Amino acid sequence: MTFVDTSVIIDYLSGVDPVVSFVDEQETLLTSSICVYEVLEGEVFGPDEPDVMACRRSFGRIQALDFDDRIALEAARLQTDLQSRGETLAPRDTMIAATARSTGDKLVVADADFETSALQDVMAVTNLRS
Repeated sequence: MTFVDTSVIIDYLSGVDPVVSFVDEQETLLTSSICVYEVLEGEVFGPDEPDVMACRRSFGRIQALDFDDRIALEAARLQTDLQSRGETLAPRDTMIAATARSTGDKLVVADADFETSALQDVMAVTNLRS
C-alpha cells in the first residue's frame, strides 16, 4: 500500500504527469481524512460553485483513514520526537505523517512540507517533485 499526502492528490487531479504516472501504478492508495478535508477545502474556496461530493468522487479510489485517538497519540509522540531533534511540523502535517506512520507505509508527497531531516530519520518520506 502507498500513503499519499494532500499534495499528491492535488497534483493527480491537476494532471501533473509524474504524479499521475506514479498514482496510476499503485494498486492500493491510502490517505488521511485530514488530506481529504484539505482537498475539499480547495474546492470550497475555488473560483467555481463548490461540489464537494463530486470532488471527493474524483479521487474515490484513495481510501481515507480516520484520525482517531490512537493516531492522535502517535502524532504527539512524533512531534515530541521531532522537537527533541530541533525540528517541528505544522499540526496538520504532524497528524498526516502520524497517520502514514501508523500504517507502516512510506509517506509520498509532492511538496516540501515534509522535507526535514528529523522526520526522514524516523519514517520513510518520498517526494515525487524532488
